[in-house]
Amino acid sequence: MAYYDSINLVKGDDLPALEIVLRDSNKTLSGQTYDIGDPTTWDTLDLTNVTAVRMKYRKIDSSTLVDTITFSRIQPYTGGKVVMDWGSTTLDDGVGDYEGEIEIEYTNGKFLTVGDKFKFIVREQF
Repeated sequence: MAYYDSINLVKGDDLPALEIVLRDSNKTLSGQTYDIGDPTTWDTLDLTNVTAVRMKYRKIDSSTLVDTITFSRIQPYTGGKVVMDWGSTTLDDGVGDYEGEIEIEYTNGKFLTVGDKFKFIVREQF
């Protein structure tokens, strides 16, 4: 398990939206030479047969979820792109270090959890 680069946020805000492209590290993107250390060479994850993409959000070193936020899939679904808007109170929880875990639910009822997590650093407003 590793973290992606930290994302800085401000307590009480509702933006920015989080837009990501989900990629499959086991498949090579067409026209690229596969490099396990370079996600830009990995194929995008096909989200066609997906019911939901969610992020579970919690304070680091806590087992209590602050929120579970659903992403919207962006067409074409084969492009792996999703966007998430923060809940109206999600960033009101407090300041400190938080983490987010991406979970994908497929139409056949199976789940895939992305191994790496997002790290969020939330600071107080002025």
